[in-house]
Amino acid sequence: MKTSTNKEITLGLSKAIMDGQWDKVESLLDNNFSYIGDGRSAMNKNEYIGFMKNVLCTAMTDMNMTFFRVIEEGNLVAVDYTNEMMNTGSFMGIPATDKKILATGQFIREVKNGKVVAEWQTTNMYGMLVQLGVIPAPKG
Repeated sequence: MKTSTNKEITLGLSKAIMDGQWDKVESLLDNNFSYIGDGRSAMNKNEYIGFMKNVLCTAMTDMNMTFFRVIEEGNLVAVDYTNEMMNTGSFMGIPATDKKILATGQFIREVKNGKVVAEWQTTNMYGMLVQLGVIPAPKG
């Protein structure tokens, strides 16, 4: 099956982030890009790149994202993913565990004129916090 251009751009952004290709990340995001996710305040393009580069990619290395479902409707591309990664640095104040963790979540990216203009994301932060040892695993 042929992948649409919007799907290629959407997945290409994730791959560029995982590979640390920051020039490519910059080129795939519209200058008016907006990110809303995980209970955080909205981020613009520079804040998003800064978070990905200086927080996520310094705390989590050897990322391996799997895209289970990629659904496109108009300019929107929805993705259901897992991201297996090593926690090798401090993550939002949580010390590194040097353990492999699995993040799960979904995001929707809006693509216009070959650029990502918006992203809405939700990550299973509870599951990540359990794996990072911040909160106990549920019993039962």
